[in-house]
Amino acid sequence: MGKALGFQVLAEGVENKEQLKFLKENGCDYYQGYYKSKPLKSDEFSELLNKH
Repeated sequence: MGKALGFQVLAEGVENKEQLKFLKENGCDYYQGYYKSKPLKSDEFSELLNKH
């Protein structure tokens, strides 16, 4: 529905590659969840941002 309205789509709670594959096949633009990264403390997050 988001795509039909012209929005970019973000999926939350992605935990495995099968879920990510499904989302990519169905036009999901972005995702977040344990498959990408475990929750981080603020200092760990800052360090991650500085690396990229």
